[in-house]
Amino acid sequence: MDTRVITRERDLGARVEDQSHSTRLPLAIYMFALSAFALGLAEFVPIGLSEVIARSLMVSGESVGAIVSIYALGATIAAPILSALTAAWSRKNVMIITAVIFSAGSLFAALSSDLPTMVVARFFAGVGHGLFLAVATSVATKIAGPQRAGSSVAIVFGGFTLALALGVPLGTWLGKFVSWRPMFLGIAGFGFLGLIGLMFTMKADSKVTDANSVDAALRGLRALFHPRLLAGVLVTVLAYVGSFGVFTYIAPMLIQVTGAAPTTVSAFMLIYGVMAAIGNVVGGKLTDRLGADRASLIVVAGIAATAVAMYFMSTVLLAMALLTAVLGLLTFGAVPPLQARLLAVAETYTPQSVGVAAGLNIAGFNSGIVFGSALGGVAMGAFGVASTSLVGATAAILGIIVLAAQLKR
Repeated sequence: MDTRVITRERDLGARVEDQSHSTRLPLAIYMFALSAFALGLAEFVPIGLSEVIARSLMVSGESVGAIVSIYALGATIAAPILSALTAAWSRKNVMIITAVIFSAGSLFAALSSDLPTMVVARFFAGVGHGLFLAVATSVATKIAGPQRAGSSVAIVFGGFTLALALGVPLGTWLGKFVSWRPMFLGIAGFGFLGLIGLMFTMKADSKVTDANSVDAALRGLRALFHPRLLAGVLVTVLAYVGSFGVFTYIAPMLIQVTGAAPTTVSAFMLIYGVMAAIGNVVGGKLTDRLGADRASLIVVAGIAATAVAMYFMSTVLLAMALLTAVLGLLTFGAVPPLQARLLAVAETYTPQSVGVAAGLNIAGFNSGIVFGSALGGVAMGAFGVASTSLVGATAAILGIIVLAAQLKR
């Protein structure tokens, strides 16, 4: 293994043992969460502002959907590939660069005068999103120590889920009164604020020579195809296909099958977001207490059970309110154990490319959302909106089977 890369890893974890006895996590992890809050706003706020943006840019609502999908595409591509290519770079430098890319992309999106320009800006913002989350979670677990790996990941993603719970409903509401541009400027502002926080709270780590950078990048690219890492990511993909195969179409299900009013659906979405933020914390605590393997099995099984229950209880309003809340709890409660689990696998099989594993899992989350939405849409068109629950349940059950097989082996 490259001794300079080892030195960098030791620099990052130099005081892990001392920190494990402290009651507080390093301040840098909370700066990661602040940046993740900006990332969450960037990913979800445009969904609620699509009509406002369409009118402003004089394009169809369907066309505006491109600014959502292109952002997710940028994150999916960047997380694993750029994690591999920057494996030997200073972690602090990588995070600062990604924060600059994200913030600048969000700023240019806010200033865009036409849809093509905005799509390009959103893609680059998504690139910064994917790489930042990948590096932030791997660094957070390193500096927090193995005993608090779940909690550290939960704090990083806590900013993300807080944006989903509070920032998105608030942004959607404000979009009725002001232009969408101040929303995007606010996102860029949070991004730059997080950047400043990173510069002052994250400790510098060692650099490597160009030759060693090339070697580490090649190792990182090979790690992308390691069978144990790919098997671990498959669990993440199936879990999120299971969750978002249902959640993507929860609004039409509530209106068409349950008989809920649109205002009630909005309240359900707010509850989902709040429970997602709570679930992220619960998932971190569960991971620290039970271990990533058992915690992952519990939350994926919970997603499967919730999806099945939604199919049979889809006409009962009170039951659907409860199940929507539970789905939010489990969906984001799955993030800490699944992320910590793959990082642990990487520590065993590809210790020189742990950041690559984090990137793969971020791509797994996004891929699960994309595939879940697509499969749910096919099922909805062929068998009705209630069938999306069965799609989600089937995917999550497959995730349980794959995970159980890995644990047995």
